[in-house]
This record gives sequence, structure tokens and C-alpha cells, in this order.
Amino acid sequence: MTFKAAVWGASGMAGGEVLRILARHPDIKVECAVSKNKNGQFIWQTHPHLRDEYGDLTFCDHDEAFLKDTDIAFLAVPHGTAVPVIEKYLEKGTKVVDLSADVRLSSAKDYEKWYGSPHPNPDLLIRSVYGLPELHGKEIEGSNLVSGVGCNAACCILGLFPLAREGLIEEVRIEVRVGSSEAGAIPTVGTHHPYRSRTLRVYEPFRHRHLAEILQELSLEENAVTMTMTAVEIVRGAQMLAHIRLSKKVREGEIWRLYKNAYKDKPFLQLCPAKPAHLRFPEPKMVTGSNQAMTGFTLHEDGRRMLVVTAIDNLMKGAAGTAVQASNLMLGLNETEGLTMMPVYPV
Repeated sequence: MTFKAAVWGASGMAGGEVLRILARHPDIKVECAVSKNKNGQFIWQTHPHLRDEYGDLTFCDHDEAFLKDTDIAFLAVPHGTAVPVIEKYLEKGTKVVDLSADVRLSSAKDYEKWYGSPHPNPDLLIRSVYGLPELHGKEIEGSNLVSGVGCNAACCILGLFPLAREGLIEEVRIEVRVGSSEAGAIPTVGTHHPYRSRTLRVYEPFRHRHLAEILQELSLEENAVTMTMTAVEIVRGAQMLAHIRLSKKVREGEIWRLYKNAYKDKPFLQLCPAKPAHLRFPEPKMVTGSNQAMTGFTLHEDGRRMLVVTAIDNLMKGAAGTAVQASNLMLGLNETEGLTMMPVYPV
């Protein structure tokens, strides 16, 4: 059976990645690609690398999209605009994966705290499943509404959940180094290449909206976590450095077993080797273009301090790749369908 998909925000970076993945997906076909500003233009005019895949397909507008018979909708739209679209699709019986931040948090109170305004439909927060299959695979199966994940949050959660679920994190200082594609397709003074190039710019010293997801998914207290964001000279990728104070003294062998058991049967999670030294801590270029997340760590000789490093491609595992992975589960498919592409290295 072939499932039909609508991709909203298809002219953006995350939407474009959804199109790229679905172009070779064996069971999901793009029925319509929605763009507010590029209706009627060929997809390849915005995404030239997809010309052979979508040669005759043009972007459509919102009204036309709702008239299409689709099984699932991917919403790669700006924050604050997804809720009305979600409501209409759920009324039609169409499954939704929302890549925006509109239904990522389960609490309306937390949403207002972190996003600065009341949620327009708190019932959707209750219905939505947080869209990280590594943590919520069973809940995602058969669900009608799954959230996307914040790319920085996904990087952190995937690197830290083996420790968090064992209660081993007493305190953690997180730094996330991010590429320019995280800022999206529309440049601003802070993200435009001429101003950003060759900088190491700290743009969030203590907290970031994605921290809300980290606290929610890892059951950590806010006063135990600091999150610093740094813009670096790459286009794709996010790298987390987490300096952790453990709740008790442990041996390194215990940590290896903990991570190996946690990552077992998780097809897109990889643990870096201890040697050679230059491969112990992953960098984004090791996973570019793939749905993989790589994690490495080292334990201080005192047994209480630890460094964990995780790397992802922010447009893939941090957005489109995880969204398609979740959609596979929602539609009763193998979660790896369409996502077995290897990283491109070097880049």
C-alpha cells in the first residue's frame, strides 16, 4: 500500500528535507507540496537537487492542499501557525506530524512559560505524542498526532537519556554548537552569512526554548540544567557538549554497559569507540545527510564528573528525518523505511 502525503512549508529547509526523503521512500508518496509564497512554481526551482524527482510537481496553496486526499501531513511551518492546520487535518481523519513547536510540550502551563503566550488549543497538547521514536516508539504507533522535535533538544535528549533514566544526572552544563541552517531559510542580521561567517557567537547563555523539551523528556529540574547556545561556522549540524556532575561515583565500564543497553535496538543511535582518540567525540560532519545520532563520552578519574558529546544533522535527525521515522510508525511501517541513507563524509 502506498500512503499519500502533504508537505507544508515545503519551500523551506526542513520541508525540503522531507521532500528529499520521501522522493525515495518506498511506501509514502508526496501528493502535494504546500508553500504560502511560491504557489505554482516548480519545486526544483527552490530545491534544484530534486529536479529529477519532482520535475513536473509545483507548489500548491493552502486551500488546494486541503482538497487533496492524503493519509498524512508533515507541517514544517513557522511556530504559531500549525494549530489551525492540525485541527483541520484531524477533522478529516488525516494523521499529522508537526515539525513546528506548537505541540511539543505536554503542559499548557509550560507552553505559556517558554513561548510567552497561552496555547490556542491545549487539548492538542494532551493528544500529541512527543515525536522522538527512541523514547516514545510504542506511543507513536497508530497515533494521529505526533510533534516534531527541537533539533537542539533531540541532540541533548539522545545523548543524555541513558543517564537520566537511571537517575545519574545531579547537575549538567550543556553547550550546543549549531550550524546556520538551524535559523531557517529567511536571513536576519544575526543569521545572515556575511555577519555570521567566521564567528563563534554565543547567542543564548543560560536557557533556550528547547530546554523545555529536555526537562520534560528527561525529568530533570530546571535549576540543575544550564544550556548555552553557540553559532559556529557550519551549515548543517548540531553538537552537544554536556558536562555532568553524577549523582554517585561510577566506573567507566558501568557507563559503557549503560549506553550499549540503552542504544541496543535503536537503529539510528551509535556509540563512538574509545579509540582512536580523534573518533571518541563525534562532530556533525560524521553524520551529515543521515538520520543518525552519534554519542561519545569520557569519565573523569574521580568517577563523578563526565563529559558526553552527541552530534546530529539538525535538518535530519533534528527535524525531517525524525519526522519521517515517526510517520513510519504511525502508518504501521518499519521505522527505518526511506531513512537508510549513509552520511556524506567528508563535507
